[in-house]
Amino acid sequence: MNYSGFWRRFLAYMIDGLILSIPGLVLGGSFGMGAGYGLHLVLGFLYYPFFECSVMSATPGKALLGIAVLTEAGERITFKAAVVRYFARYLSIFILMIGYFMQLFTTKRQTLHDMISETVVTNKESADLNYFTVWKNQFKEIFDKL
Repeated sequence: MNYSGFWRRFLAYMIDGLILSIPGLVLGGSFGMGAGYGLHLVLGFLYYPFFECSVMSATPGKALLGIAVLTEAGERITFKAAVVRYFARYLSIFILMIGYFMQLFTTKRQTLHDMISETVVTNKESADLNYFTVWKNQFKEIFDKL
């Protein structure tokens, strides 16, 4: 597998952060920053696991940069694994971001949250997919399971 590097992952994270900040800023401007921050947390919880377990295995930021989150065996991750990965990211943050910087020193370029959720982030060939169709089908797939 061709594991994704630090800067590509960082840029994808920044793109996703920008996407997530827009609703929070709008709500924060209307109801106060506390409401905006709360919305950001809720949307983040829905956003990352939803997109990372989709057929594309990537959030919009990752998809735009041609990277995907997969199991260590190279398969699509489950929603449960995506939720574990999302919450484990906070552990990576709380230990002074060391969980993120671990990626620079691991063979599979894994962060702490990747290791906890048994995932890897890989570079992928750009597929000829319609992102909106894929994401719409992902919504259907998740809601059909509820």
